[in-house]
Amino acid sequence: MTTAPVLSSTEVATGWSRADAAMIWSNEARDELFARSKGRRLLLDYFASRCCGRNVSVGDLHLRWTGSEVPIAEEFQPLRAPAGIEAYVQRDLVSVLEAAGARIVMRGWGWFRRPRVELSDGGLWLDFIGACRTRSVLRH
Repeated sequence: MTTAPVLSSTEVATGWSRADAAMIWSNEARDELFARSKGRRLLLDYFASRCCGRNVSVGDLHLRWTGSEVPIAEEFQPLRAPAGIEAYVQRDLVSVLEAAGARIVMRGWGWFRRPRVELSDGGLWLDFIGACRTRSVLRH
């Protein structure tokens, strides 16, 4: 059985680790995603769309696994992640995630437990999807 890397005293004291300029990983996410990765890559992506022909935008952040044999699109850049996890983030997201205080956490129970992205400042996300280019859910 393999285990996740040992955390520094700062990580243990705060409960969060600064893993990248744009991302914080909770201790739960570090441990559970390490165990779930099984050689796969974790992608952090989004979709955004104008709704009903109005100036209303909808969008969402999502994390998904992809096989190690699947090429990573050029629009993704490596995301510094805990040891044993290979992660990538869509380039458009880097600055908004950093400014909004993004962190990856684990939410749910049993089969429904999944990694989620939480933002300290949701207003920045709303500004981002209102101003960004449209991205299709089906395009990924």
